[in-house]
Amino acid sequence: MESNSFQHFNDSQAGTDEGQIDIAKYLKLLRKYKWGIITLTLLGTILGALIVYAKTPLYRATCQLVLESQMPKLPTVEQILGLAAQDQAYLQTQYQIITSRGLAEIVAKKLNLYDPDKVDAGVQDIVAQASDSSIIDWFRDAFPVLRQRGQHISLTAEERRAQAAYALLGNLSVTPAGQTKIVNISYVSADPEMAAKIANTFASAFIENQMDSSMEMTRSGSQWLFERMNVLRNNLQAAEKKLQGFLEQQKLLDIGGGVSQFAEGKVSAASVELERARGEFAKISKRYGPKHPLYIAALADLNIAGNKLKEGKSEIRAINRKEVELRELRSQVDSDKALYDVFLKRVKETDQSLGLNKAQARILDPALRPLAPFAPNVKDFITMSAVGSFMLAIMLVLLNESLNKTIKSTSDVEDKLGQVTLGILPLLPALKTGAGKGFPMLNPDNASFAEAVRTIRTGIVLSGLDNPHKVILVTSSVPGEGKTTVSSSLAVALAQMENVLLVGADLRRPSLNGICGIQAGVPGLSELVAGSADFKTCIITDEETGLNILTGGMIPPNPLEILFSERFAKVLGTLEKYYDRIVIDSPPVDAVSDALVLARFAKTVVYVVEADKTPEAVVKHGLKRLSHHHAPLAGIVLNKVNIKHSEYYHGYYDKYGYSS
Repeated sequence: MESNSFQHFNDSQAGTDEGQIDIAKYLKLLRKYKWGIITLTLLGTILGALIVYAKTPLYRATCQLVLESQMPKLPTVEQILGLAAQDQAYLQTQYQIITSRGLAEIVAKKLNLYDPDKVDAGVQDIVAQASDSSIIDWFRDAFPVLRQRGQHISLTAEERRAQAAYALLGNLSVTPAGQTKIVNISYVSADPEMAAKIANTFASAFIENQMDSSMEMTRSGSQWLFERMNVLRNNLQAAEKKLQGFLEQQKLLDIGGGVSQFAEGKVSAASVELERARGEFAKISKRYGPKHPLYIAALADLNIAGNKLKEGKSEIRAINRKEVELRELRSQVDSDKALYDVFLKRVKETDQSLGLNKAQARILDPALRPLAPFAPNVKDFITMSAVGSFMLAIMLVLLNESLNKTIKSTSDVEDKLGQVTLGILPLLPALKTGAGKGFPMLNPDNASFAEAVRTIRTGIVLSGLDNPHKVILVTSSVPGEGKTTVSSSLAVALAQMENVLLVGADLRRPSLNGICGIQAGVPGLSELVAGSADFKTCIITDEETGLNILTGGMIPPNPLEILFSERFAKVLGTLEKYYDRIVIDSPPVDAVSDALVLARFAKTVVYVVEADKTPEAVVKHGLKRLSHHHAPLAGIVLNKVNIKHSEYYHGYYDKYGYSS
């Protein structure tokens, strides 16, 4: 129960640690690569300083302009609510006008920028910057087709104007001053006087262009009003003529009461006359008969009065129809006259406003010649170069660490390989020989190396107290990791306590002779297994260390068959009877299968890994091969560790005074 609880605690603690940032790890990386980081930062800072001092100083002059929008003196409620939006739209429009190519061409014309015969000496650099074709020439040199197409191109007058305009606009900036109607027109140039001159020219050109545009709009409006007024005058005259012709044709009198008043009077008189005739006829008809002359005369008067009434009514109906048409003609005349009067009044107002136009902008503060350049900012540029170089160095360090899939420390051995670390050996500057020998253990300058080897020796001896590891196999993943140095040094350390034999079992690329100081051609393992030499001839005893050495001897054509033979097993069994420890220097595991064969005879296997060089995948593959053959792996020896970068090694051994 306690074991399960302890395991649960460890798992929880591990999960918590994985979610945290290991600050100490990154601090170690900074200390490890501190000189590289410092060097790159210094180089970047120096390069930034060279660049900033090589740049041409630039001056910026600013002219302040006040923009005043046209608004009615007594705005309506709708205009008051939309005043801010109207002002913003108006100001944005003016900004675009200031930065337009048309206004820039006006400025270029004022400064004579695009006329080669009249161009001012102070502004030639502006056109030169615009016509700088170094990049274009590079492309033309790189691509002959572009060079052939561009050989016969010549700029027209319009293109030269546009070129000068774009050169001006490239260094021009227009920015509003907060929420006000003040706008800053700034120009950047290498010449402070020209910077102020061009900024002021842009401001004055904008004001002049605004006045010219206003005058042109007023003039165009006045011309249109005149043309429209002439049309209206002609329409009025035609309507009046049509009205007069209608009156004359219909023989009507256009008086205030209307032309129908006469007809109405006649009808009224006819009605009265008809009533009188009816009354007279009624009296006579009662007194006289139909044949009486008075009766006949009264009846005739009655008929005449009735006919007059009918004729009057018919005339009224005809006159009513004519009066409708007359009213239409009169209405057309009145509307044409009213419209004509309106346009006539507007024309008079326009004539008066032609001389009263004023610009809706004015210069608040003209640009002055700047006394100091604004760019480049030497202090900020150098600071940014230093910071950028430092950050780049940090990124390169992190990138190198993320891409570096090697075994660098004891924690990598435990975490990535899942193995025990027998010890770590420092990187030796060179294998200096002592007393004619190449043993690093014998060099007094390698005190820390010797102590590290003795630590490995102690670990191997203590791990086999009950069952001593008599045959120790030393191997590695690939050549060049220092396994021969480790095996020979371990043998020397063991020889200080026991009777030890060092066997050079690398029969393909033997290197034990050079380290042990033995000349080539001395018979060794190959001759001993083959039976061409005896033990006394092949085994050499080093007088200074007491170490017995059996080199590989002559390189055989079939090394694997020799190691796999029964004679090799018998030879190794015989040697075990005479020596307390046998250290075998074998070939690398991933290179050949010799180490796998030798592992059958070993009581323990020491696996050498070169720190910060051998890839993790290669080491895992070698360990996997040994595991498949049930090799008794004792642990990992991390070799060639840079003590300047290894905090564990340097701090541990300095504590006891072993580091050189």
